[in-house]
Order: sequence, then C-alpha cells, then structure tokens
Amino acid sequence: MKPRVAVSVMASLLLFGCADAEVQEAAEPGAPSTLSQAVAVNGNAGFLVVYNVNYENLPTATEQCAGDWQDLIYYMKTQPYSPDAFIVHQMSGATQAAELAKYMQDNLPGLYDYVIAEANPEAMNSPCGPAKDYQTNAIIYRTGRLQPISGTKATWQVYKGASGSCVPNHQSRSIGVRMAFTDLITNKKVVLGSSHWPTAQEGPSSDSGCAEKNIQLTDTKMREITGANLIVWGVDSNEGDYANGGYKDWYKQANSQVPSTTDYGWNDPVYEACAGSRSCLDDNWTGGAGGRIDYLFFNAAATSSHGKTITYNEGDAADLQFTGADREDLNYSGHRAMSARIYY
Repeated sequence: MKPRVAVSVMASLLLFGCADAEVQEAAEPGAPSTLSQAVAVNGNAGFLVVYNVNYENLPTATEQCAGDWQDLIYYMKTQPYSPDAFIVHQMSGATQAAELAKYMQDNLPGLYDYVIAEANPEAMNSPCGPAKDYQTNAIIYRTGRLQPISGTKATWQVYKGASGSCVPNHQSRSIGVRMAFTDLITNKKVVLGSSHWPTAQEGPSSDSGCAEKNIQLTDTKMREITGANLIVWGVDSNEGDYANGGYKDWYKQANSQVPSTTDYGWNDPVYEACAGSRSCLDDNWTGGAGGRIDYLFFNAAATSSHGKTITYNEGDAADLQFTGADREDLNYSGHRAMSARIYY
C-alpha cells in the first residue's frame, strides 16, 4: 500500500503568499463564468452556514459506484453564502480531504482547511470496490471564520449490533471526530463534529442498530468541551428517524422537539424547517433507498433557518449553469446533503 501524505491547504497558500485572499473569488480553470455573482463569504455575526453529507469518497463517472461529486460544490455557488463548515463522511483520508478543501476554495469565496479523524484509515472490503476501500470522517472549515483551538480534537469509535448486544465497531469509517474552534467574528467557541454509524442491525431488539448507544456516546463526546457557545455535528447514522407510525426512540432522544423521557438536547434544522410535518420530512429523504439516515444536529440553545435537503436536480442544474454541461444520470453522492444557517 502506498503511503498517503497529509497536505495542509493553508500551508500551501501561505507558501505562495495568498493567506490574505479570504474574500477573493477564485475561478476553476477552464470553466466559463465559474462564480455566481451572488455567492459571498458569510460575514454575519449571528449565524454559521453549515452543510453535511456522506460524500462517498468523492464519486466520479469512471468508478464502480459512479457519481458526479462536483455538482454539490456548484450548488453551493448558487447560494448567498459559501459554507463556514462542511461536515463530511466517507473520505479516503487526508489527501482526499485536502483535495475537497482545495476544490472548494478554487470555486467559492473563502479559504478552507480540514480536520480529519484518521489521515490514513484502515482498508475495508467495500462493495463499491477499491475506490472506496478507505473511509473516514472529516470537517472542512472556512479559515476566515473558524480557527481551530489546539488540544481540542478527539476521536472515538462507535457501537455496532452483534448477536443481540452493542459492541465497539472496528471500522475506520465509524470513528467520529470533534474539534473546537474560535469564531473569529464573535470570539465565541464553536464545537464541530462528524460521525458515521455502522450498518449492522444485530443489536438488542429495542435498539437493533445501537443508535441509542451511539447518540449517548456522541452526546458525551460533543459536550466534553467546556464553555462552548455552539455545538454542531453531522452524521450518517444508517438509521431512520421514523417507523411504524412513530419516531424511533434514538431520534426522540436526540431531537428536543420530539417528546421523550430521555432528552439529549439537540435540534434538527430540517425538522425545524418542516415544522415537524411528516410528509415534508419524507420529502427530505437522504439515503439512496429512501428515508432520512443523514442528519445535522445542533445544541438546543441555538436556533436555525433555511434548513433543507439539496436535491440531485439542484446539483445537476448548478453544474449545467456553471460549466455548460452535466451528467444528469450521475448524482453527487448516494446520499443527499443538507444545509442550514445555525444562529447563536
């Protein structure tokens, strides 16, 4: 196996004297009219612009599980603000996270860097072949808004179901990552996290996917940082929120707006945008087979607006707008992304 070398996006920018280019709008080479006139960095003190997606190792047209991952970045270019934070799952390692950060800053206003759970994750036997054999979780952040706080990064392994019990999983892709940042506009402390839960459904009958164990563990890890003003995390949970006419216990525990005897005190911006409407939430499915299995959560002391799920058609239309062509038969991922403005 060839070693993969972590690349610091900010280091390369400093090397070439571009660290003061935060508000410059860099264009993708060879793409006509690559920047929307509307998109800008978010200078609002009151909120952060956050996205979350399982990016499936940035799928391309030539892979066994093909995709057109740039569509999502082109969609971001149609919005008023570029992301302050982009929480991603299923990255192949530090090199791919650096590639994503670089592509974002080449196509959006702002400079980007990343925090990753594992720079060189262990291989797995992916059903999508070698292109997806290495999987880990990451946080892409805009350096003009968020500055990492040294010593606050943490990683943890989540649980899987096995023979009626919940036991620690062994895959790199299910190791979560957390980091605290200073908001450079407000000087407040922001904690961001990224997690991917296993697919195994062999746990206790009451919690076959061990989602209740995982929400408890994730809650603990995300709240370990003292003095946080805002806490936001994204997850590919591989677990739906609703079944048999009611919300699943793990989701009731996670979402403070759904009654439960156990409340971990998180809010879901898509749930808020839908005002709890089940038909609206069903329309906001994220998994390729349907259903909501990907989520953004933020601490309940904060609020949100503009919560939505980005459709594949929106990604296709944006690609066509900025490049003049699109592979309409290919999607940016097998999971649909979500975005929101989080106020604090």
